[in-house]
Amino acid sequence: MLIAQLGAIYAWARPDYLLDHMSIDELYMYLDYGLEFEEYRASLIVGKLNESMGGKRQTRKKGPESDSPDKAEFYKHYGDKIKLPEGGET
Repeated sequence: MLIAQLGAIYAWARPDYLLDHMSIDELYMYLDYGLEFEEYRASLIVGKLNESMGGKRQTRKKGPESDSPDKAEFYKHYGDKIKLPEGGET
C-alpha cells in the first residue's frame, strides 16, 4: 500500500527503485511530504472554485504577522491550565 501511494504521488517512484534504494523512514518521509502537498493543492483548488462561483475571496496574510496567535482566545481556552512560577503573571 505504501509503495502504491508513493507511485500515485511521484512519477519517479517505481517499486524496484523504492525497495532497492530507500529505507522505510525515507519512504514515510516522502509520503508525508506528498500528502501535505496534496492537501495544500486541494485547499487552493477549493478556494479558487469558491471564488469562481461568486464566493468571497479569501485573503492570506503575509509576513511575520501572518502567524501571530490570538492571546485572548488562548487564555480563554487554556488559562486555567497554564502553569506559572510563584508570583508569575499572565
